[in-house]
Amino acid sequence: MILSLTPDAIGIRQSDANPNVWGVLMEFQIAGHVTTLVCLADGTTSLYFSSGGGVIGAGAYEPVANASSHLIAMAESYFPLMQLTRQFPLPSPSRVRFYVLTFSGTYTADRDESALKQRNDVFYPLFYAGHEVIAQIRHHASAAG
Repeated sequence: MILSLTPDAIGIRQSDANPNVWGVLMEFQIAGHVTTLVCLADGTTSLYFSSGGGVIGAGAYEPVANASSHLIAMAESYFPLMQLTRQFPLPSPSRVRFYVLTFSGTYTADRDESALKQRNDVFYPLFYAGHEVIAQIRHHASAAG
């Protein structure tokens, strides 16, 4: 649903901190199920699982919000390396799909997961920043109990 929204519709405006990017999605498969990380410039941060469930509203926890803001800031330098898109397929097995939501459209990149993990892909810093958000979400979820 987030891929069909505009930043105006949810009250996100361009700023000095986010001149182009207002959101980042990172999707990958685990055991045949898609995991989707959503980070928005207003602090919204959630993790969804196609198998059901997820963690919604994790951006209210400061370490998650900080990691999410870092991911969005990093995406400012990555979206020029991506393709503008209006189609939003799920990632294939062993692939990671990034969607960067900008004020001028949505950009995407599909990358090999093993190359990212081995740091053999230009997108590996963005991949690791996304996983830092996930680690902070998991830490918060386990601490909350």
